Amino acid sequence: MKGILGTVAGVIERLSLSSIEKKRLKQELETALLDYEREHLDAQAGVVQEEARGNWLQRSWRPMLMLIFAVVILAGMFTDLPVLSDTSRFWDLLEIGLGGYIVGRFRMRK
Repeated sequence: MKGILGTVAGVIERLSLSSIEKKRLKQELETALLDYEREHLDAQAGVVQEEARGNWLQRSWRPMLMLIFAVVILAGMFTDLPVLSDTSRFWDLLEIGLGGYIVGRFRMRK
């Protein structure tokens, strides 16, 4: 922005206007550029905030998955589910899920 302002200020200096009119033009130009930059930054901030907010599914998939795992484990207490056998990979998946959930929640708080 400063490069643009300097270039246009140089053009204004070469104009055959009084020094008062040149100063007024420079001030108007600077004000217009600052307003444009502020509007542009506000628009960018709005986009970043909207992306950070996310949607319901993005915020809820980990807790929902952990609840599903809890339901499977509770159902396994009352029935014989092969997915809960000692040789099943379910426990590895649960361990990875819990680790990711806890680390993900910890990183979000920082």
